[in-house]
Amino acid sequence: MLDRVFQTENYPRPFSFNRDVANVFDDMAVRSIPFYQEVQSCITAWAEAYSKEESTIYDIGCSTGTTLALLCQDIPWHLDLIGVDSSQAMLDNAEAKLAPFRIKNRVSLQCQNALDMKFQDASMIICNFTLQFIPVRERFTLLQKIFSGLKSGGLLFLSEKIRSAVPAFQETQTYIYESFKRKNGYSQNEIERKKESLDNVLVPLTLTEQYDLLERAGFSTVDIVLKWHSFVSIVALK
Repeated sequence: MLDRVFQTENYPRPFSFNRDVANVFDDMAVRSIPFYQEVQSCITAWAEAYSKEESTIYDIGCSTGTTLALLCQDIPWHLDLIGVDSSQAMLDNAEAKLAPFRIKNRVSLQCQNALDMKFQDASMIICNFTLQFIPVRERFTLLQKIFSGLKSGGLLFLSEKIRSAVPAFQETQTYIYESFKRKNGYSQNEIERKKESLDNVLVPLTLTEQYDLLERAGFSTVDIVLKWHSFVSIVALK
């Protein structure tokens, strides 16, 4: 379904992953997140490298289940997949998307805040454009829980929107990103409304701040696998 959430005055204030957003989320993600499909391909490639038969993989903020479905489709062995999301509307859509794959894999969906989860024995934990929605003061706690829940040699795949520490660069990156959204069919009105809706909901860190959080949580081996201006995907090894 085409994303028209911000075409009228009835858009969510503040932004939330409600039923209206959930129903158009797949279109919203592709048109709003640069290289979204390439990020998904990266996730499955790293999952294949860091999992084996019956590995456990968590997807925090699994939304409509796109990543979980791709893991089921692309990884040749049996996986124990656990999707976590605080939006029941998102999980309702994920249920339908994942139904065809449940014969091959164990797939469970849990509606709860990631901070309330206990992660354990995971070969990989995915946090794809999710940490940015967690209150800044709670992100370190979640990363600690993720680190504790990974096996030795387990992998965190983290994608985030970041901001530049250089104000002039941040202004340029904002312009480039808004141009990207206009090219994908969003009007300037829609862009401004969504920006206002996301204010104080999506709070990006600088790349240095993100690295510092990961290292303090225990991840000493960290690298970037994909970056586009203010969007980055990072792998971190336990």
